[in-house]
Amino acid sequence: MFTRREFMRLAAVTAVAGAGEAGTTARGLRKYVDPLPLLPVAVPDTSGHPGRDHYVMTMRERPWRFHADLNTTAAWGYWASDPSGRAAPAGLGCLGPILMARRGRPSIVRYRNELPTRHLLHRAIDQTLWRHVPGVPPDPPGGRHMDMPSDLTVWNVVHLHGGWNPPQSDGNPVAWFSPQGRHGPLYATLPGAAPNEAIYAYGNRQRATMLWYHDHAMDLTHLNNYAGLSGLYVIRDEAEEALGLPRGRFEIHLVLQDRTFNRDGSLSYPVKGVTDYHPIWSPEFFGDTPVVNGKAYPFLTVEPRRYRLRLLNGSNSRFYHLWLGDGRIRLPLWLIGLGGGLRGDALRTTTLLMAPADRLDVIVDFSTVPRGHTVTLMNDAPAPYPAGGGGPAIPQIMQFRVTEPLSRRDTTTPPDELDLPPLERLRPDSGTYWRERVLTETTDRHDNPIHLQINGRYFFEPVDDFIREGSTEMWEYINTTEDAHPMHVHLVQFQIHNRQRFQAERYRADYGRWLAKGRPKDHKPQLARYLVGPPLPPEPEQQGWRDSFIAYPGMVNRIIAQYTKAPPIPGIDGTGTTFPADYIHHCHILEHEDNDMMRPWQLVS
Repeated sequence: MFTRREFMRLAAVTAVAGAGEAGTTARGLRKYVDPLPLLPVAVPDTSGHPGRDHYVMTMRERPWRFHADLNTTAAWGYWASDPSGRAAPAGLGCLGPILMARRGRPSIVRYRNELPTRHLLHRAIDQTLWRHVPGVPPDPPGGRHMDMPSDLTVWNVVHLHGGWNPPQSDGNPVAWFSPQGRHGPLYATLPGAAPNEAIYAYGNRQRATMLWYHDHAMDLTHLNNYAGLSGLYVIRDEAEEALGLPRGRFEIHLVLQDRTFNRDGSLSYPVKGVTDYHPIWSPEFFGDTPVVNGKAYPFLTVEPRRYRLRLLNGSNSRFYHLWLGDGRIRLPLWLIGLGGGLRGDALRTTTLLMAPADRLDVIVDFSTVPRGHTVTLMNDAPAPYPAGGGGPAIPQIMQFRVTEPLSRRDTTTPPDELDLPPLERLRPDSGTYWRERVLTETTDRHDNPIHLQINGRYFFEPVDDFIREGSTEMWEYINTTEDAHPMHVHLVQFQIHNRQRFQAERYRADYGRWLAKGRPKDHKPQLARYLVGPPLPPEPEQQGWRDSFIAYPGMVNRIIAQYTKAPPIPGIDGTGTTFPADYIHHCHILEHEDNDMMRPWQLVS
């Protein structure tokens, strides 16, 4: 049997979940022949709804062409209805349109599921993730007992990643709904939804930032997002607009992903796993081709002026370590914001590290590039991160061509002169509650992953974390695995407090023995006995508000947050928070999240 790393190197060319002929086309694709698609902006319905924006967002399968050298194929995406009924729905063929919101002005979104009843990647579905399949060794003994359908292959739910929302609009994985109108156990909606719909209310009471919405369906998140179900959600406010940042066509939104294609141009995803316990599930996915806004190796023509780049890492598993260069020099990059909003200052750098689900807000000055020259967005992050050895490299992402004439004088604020709002730092005190989150990976006799967990628990086990509303807590993610895990906490924005090394092998062995003995309270390994050296502050580029962060291997990774309920929207029934309120936290490597590095928690009064 292949080892995990051998499997990841070979998976792209030996297994395929799409409808086409197996094989990879990456080496034959010409670079920089397709222009970058600019993501459309959805138009809200404001008629009859003073002070609110209403959207109808429909999930559909539609034709899409990922590259000029590939045939048109099928992909999944979100389409926003035009409220006037006179224009076509806003969408591409994959991904979704940008939803623009203003701070304090609610958005009401009706999500409609019109996908086919057979999954685009149906051969890659592994039912052992939620039930026992005869003939397959059960994980755990006795199998998983999730309230999941055995006769469906398509179910969906939408999560506004980074949103401060009540649980009924959060997009919990088990709040799914199907094209046929079947519902998961935590399905919730505002009144008026059809069986194949869910209506969510977003209060938008948070800092100006770029969030994103994506599919979060239980055990299918990795496949539904890979098929195309992701989009951007931008919140504006007056403070941001007064800064003099590039806007309009000089503000570019970039969704970075990696894909593998069959010879007929369709999406390819592995259909053979690494362990007998889950014979189809892949521990990670690393495509051999970069895709930006749905196009492989695109280019963008730009003027010699400052641009604002809003980047999302929408990949399943891949980290990116990015820079812009022409082979001789690297352009300065000014980092002004993270997933939770603007930083306290503009940070000058030449490289950017992005884990899955990360968003970065960057200013780039193309006036320093000679007219007619090009610069390339490059990447050298190992896959998996940080050890590498398991996935194809994709060193080139997209190209910027400085070929457009300057349309008008650049009056935007130079990044080193930006007066960004100060960062209010959270600090623990005597009332701060500390919680340990132990990240583990269980392997088979070939050292291949069977599952990943938080605190040795499966997702379906009862909730054991109850967080008091209004409290401030420190969460310690103790990573005993070899991989870095981008951990995401629903409901809150948090700050990285620090990191600290620990004796990972010794702790992992003692923790495993403690689990095997039934978790006796008086014999739990005391983390303080395994710590090595002083705590390390977060890197400058990691400082700021965020909703996901990298839990590095061999480290205790600490974050601090205040757990405050989302307030109701005035005039709309059903938008308040009822206790206990169900939320989750999980690894945002989607293959890890679906097996089973995800746990529920409850906000209580």
